Amino acid sequence: MPALILSLLLAQTLFAGTAPAAKDTVDMVEAFVKLPIDQMPADHIDEFVAVDPESLPKKLQKGFKARRLELYTLKQLFKRKKEGTIISSDDSCAVPHEAKSGEIGLLTMVGYVEIFEDEKRWLEDKTKCTERDMMCNFTLQIVDDVVKKKKVRKYFLYCKGAACDALMVLVGAHRSQVAGKQTNFFGSGAPVCTH
Repeated sequence: MPALILSLLLAQTLFAGTAPAAKDTVDMVEAFVKLPIDQMPADHIDEFVAVDPESLPKKLQKGFKARRLELYTLKQLFKRKKEGTIISSDDSCAVPHEAKSGEIGLLTMVGYVEIFEDEKRWLEDKTKCTERDMMCNFTLQIVDDVVKKKKVRKYFLYCKGAACDALMVLVGAHRSQVAGKQTNFFGSGAPVCTH
């Protein structure tokens, strides 16, 4: 009989999923989701992004994921700006799981803008960066979506306010050029990947 009780308790633990977050963690997440990014207490950001979204109440999960993605994206933009325009390609780079999203609604909510496959190919040609390079060193997000019962790959880059990925700036200049408008951006230090 004790073995049966022990196995039932073990099964309950295995199927219970993630334990609910503590009340102070939930309170912190609620505050962080509501605060503008520039008002977040920097000494608690690591604690915030370490929270497991599954441990939060359902109503907080989407807002938490959006804010965490936005924080990772801004960190990535800052790192890229600091490192300059010449990128040493690294085939072993690992894109942090938290820095990516498969949800189109979440991406657009945070500030990602869709680019089209021909624009992505144009970026690859212009910068000599692979998709992997753009995912590791820039903000490229790739989402497999279903449109009219067909699987379609969609591409997104971050651009919100003054915080735009350098690749999105290139795409904007390319779009202007295609539309027949003049642009002086080409040739002014566009990022380049070296292999």
